[in-house]
Amino acid sequence: MFFYLSKILDFLISPMTWIVVLLAIAVITKNAQRKRKTLIVSFLCLLFFSNPLILSLAGNLIPTCENVVSDKENKHFDTGILMGGMISYDESRGRILFNSNVNRMTQTIELYKNGIIKNIFITGGSGSILYPKKREASLLKNYMVTYFQIPDKDIHIENNSNNTHENALFSKPILDSLGWSKHQFVLITSPLHQYRAQACFTKQGMKTYIYNRIAQKNTWEKALPRNIFLPQAEVLLNWDNFLHELVGVIIYKFAGYL
Repeated sequence: MFFYLSKILDFLISPMTWIVVLLAIAVITKNAQRKRKTLIVSFLCLLFFSNPLILSLAGNLIPTCENVVSDKENKHFDTGILMGGMISYDESRGRILFNSNVNRMTQTIELYKNGIIKNIFITGGSGSILYPKKREASLLKNYMVTYFQIPDKDIHIENNSNNTHENALFSKPILDSLGWSKHQFVLITSPLHQYRAQACFTKQGMKTYIYNRIAQKNTWEKALPRNIFLPQAEVLLNWDNFLHELVGVIIYKFAGYL
């Protein structure tokens, strides 16, 4: 039930949903004054949610992570925990398709190939309503073994979880059964998702590190004329991701998952 509710909530909190609804009201209504006001509000929403500086400032609402290390520290880890949420399944061609979170996998492969991590643990079940039996962790393992020649023995999986809380909850007993309870774990996920993911694993009694390869840019570097006055289409998508994460943090805190 939580899985389906999260999908509905993602749709409802999307700025594009709000803008489309406002435009639909403007088209349908016969009241000239209401039509004009609704068009103005929808236009202002579009400007607001396509502004990079505003989104950058809003990002400060998500707390920072603990145990953050940079590549300059030359720290090595026993295991990299790769969070799912980067694929969809194409039934017609029998293949997986990657979304914008694919950098989670490429970073994991890079860390493994460079000897920063010795083992890979992938957590993630099916994120699809249409294909619940296509488990992401299993598909990703097969992909990494087949196309990147990573030995099968170095990749372990948890493929029953449907959200971040379950990622941590279901991974803990498997990692313990492997005898990895004392391993040094680096958590590999998207920057926005790092706090919630790490907090969930901490709740399960696991200490994880966040490995940053790229220094974070100062918020005020976004305060350039083109970022203030010119709308940017990709920022609308980034707002979807940010609101999803912000609402996720709030709900998880109330649920006691963090």
